[in-house]
Parts: sequence; C-alpha cells; structure tokens
Amino acid sequence: MCVRIADDLNLFDLLAQHSPRTTAELAELSGAEEGLITRLFRTLVGMGFVSQPDPTHFAATPVTRQMTQPSVRAGVKFFYDQGYPVLEHVPAYFKANGYRLPRTMTDGPFQFAHKTDMVCYPFWAEQEGVMENFSVFMQGLFGTPMRLGWADWFPVKEVCLDGFDRAKGEYCFVDVGAGKGHEAELVLKKYPDARGKFVVQDLGFVIGDITELDERIERMAHDFTEPQPVKGEIDIAIPSPYHVTAIELPTDTSPPLSAGARTYFLQNILHNWTSPVGHTILTHLKSAMTPGYSKLLIGNIILPERDVPLRNSGLDIAMLFLHSGMQRSEREWRELVEGAGLKVVKVWYPGGDGDGIIEVESSL
Repeated sequence: MCVRIADDLNLFDLLAQHSPRTTAELAELSGAEEGLITRLFRTLVGMGFVSQPDPTHFAATPVTRQMTQPSVRAGVKFFYDQGYPVLEHVPAYFKANGYRLPRTMTDGPFQFAHKTDMVCYPFWAEQEGVMENFSVFMQGLFGTPMRLGWADWFPVKEVCLDGFDRAKGEYCFVDVGAGKGHEAELVLKKYPDARGKFVVQDLGFVIGDITELDERIERMAHDFTEPQPVKGEIDIAIPSPYHVTAIELPTDTSPPLSAGARTYFLQNILHNWTSPVGHTILTHLKSAMTPGYSKLLIGNIILPERDVPLRNSGLDIAMLFLHSGMQRSEREWRELVEGAGLKVVKVWYPGGDGDGIIEVESSL
C-alpha cells in the first residue's frame, strides 16, 4: 500500500532525480501533506525502497531507481489494483469449493471475487487503462529488467533462425500472444540479417493498440485458443477451451500440404491457463507445425522439484488466483507438452530464477 501510494505521488522519481530531499521538499513537489510522506517513508525505509541518511532527509536506493522503470511500476500497479481485490476472497473461495483447485477457466478465485463467469482478460479489457498498463508491465520481461533476457543466453540463431528454408514457407518467427511485439523486435535487433517473415499475434484490441513496431514485423490479430493461421494444411477440430476437461487428438496424421513457420514462440503464456486450455493451445500449434522443420519455444518459469525460489512460488500462487493457471516444474511441462502429441527436445535453464525455455518439435 505504501509503495502504491508513493508511486502515485511520483516520490520515487523525485528522489531518483535528486537525493537526498527533506519531506518538506517532497510535500511541496508532490502536493501531499508532509505528515503522510513521513509515515509512508518510515515503512519504505524498512523495506529498502528508500534510505534515510539523517533524521531530516531521505535518499534513493537501487530499489528506488527500479521503481522508476515503466515496466516495474506497471507491475506494482497491476498486482495491487487487480490482484489484491481477488486475493482477499481466496480463502473463502477454497472453503466454499472444498479446497479443490479450479477445474475450468470460469470457476476460479477471480470469478468468485468478481461474481462473473468471464475470464480475466476480457474482464480487464472492459476497464479503462488496465490492459494498456498490463502491456507495459509485460514489455519489461515480467517487470524484471535486471534479469537476463532469453535471447541473451539462449542460442536463438542456431535453434530458430539458421534452419529457415524459404522453399518450405515464408514465415520464420511467429510470436504467439505477443503483446506489443517486444520479443520479436528483440530477436530482430540482435539478428538483423534474419531471413523470412516475422509476425506478432495477439487479440485484435492489443494489436490495434500497437503504436511503434519494427516495420519488418507483420501484425496479425489472432486468438491462440483458435486454429493457428500460419500453418501447414492440417486441420484439427477442437472444442471451445474454457470449459473442457479433455481433448482427443485426431487419428489422421497425414503430412501437411505446405510448411508452417520455422519457429513459434510462446513467452509467458501457458502459465495463465489450466492444463486443458494449455492442451488446446498446444494442439492448435501442433496442427500448424511441419514435422522435422518447425520448432516451438515455450518461454516460462520452470520450477525446481524442491526449494522453489520465493519469486517463482509467489508467481505460481498469483497465476492460481488470477487465472486459475499455474507455473510448472520440468515434469509438469513434459506432461503438458507430450499430452498434446508434441516432443520435448531439450529443457534449457538460465542462471538464477529467471525463465527457462522448453524446446519442442512435432512428433508426427
């Protein structure tokens, strides 16, 4: 609460611009009562968000400067404004539901708290500014610009780009659920000579809100719970994902008539969804991929089987109460991927507690 109010008052920016400052200076610059700032800062000092070099002055810390990053402050705003109203109802939800995990996307803590049967993203889209703020948050690699980006440690060129063959199809890199396209831009910036088309896909209102994007990247409105439009010619009929409990794969495994993309990318997508919906998303991608050619990269937290870092276990609980989703261990990722008829080629781990990459191919 103290961090959220301090952000509204731009106190972190004021200290980052000039330190140290007195509470009287901060009150004059922010318009807040000095006594309120004093009481907020007592807590912020204890948390390391600001420092107090002497009794009358406060100064910036590395955390203060992190709070001036657009993606970090967007993450704080998002989880406070959208998370806490749900979090308040989580104990009552589990008590009312016999302490069972949600079975579908429409019977979780989010729906219980808001008395709705809508999943979170359409619900948030009806609230002014929420999805725009969420997009800013996601552009900062999950609000953590201090962590190494996936393209800085993963062999993107060797795995994703070198194998592109224009004779097999025109698309090289398809970022599915891409937000405003920052991941595709990151790859092109790092590898400007990459061949083939790059495309970013997301819901229409997200794509329509993109104001700046590398001109080499195609924009495509797409709901990833529907069939993938950049594909080889295999059609798999799949029911609506939101209420499903199981999906049967088709028995027809005829090869595609034309090639899918060289690489499909899902960055921080599947943790938002229950396993049945994840199965749907992956099955649509399987239907689009060309066996022996297409790759699917799943960028996500990969939980260790023991001693899970607090950041990652906390994000698992956040996925549960906001989305009825989950973070997964390597074993759970393999179960989800292989259950959709795909093959895990390799699980790539970064240093520290950042996101890993699951490298996947079609098993046809």
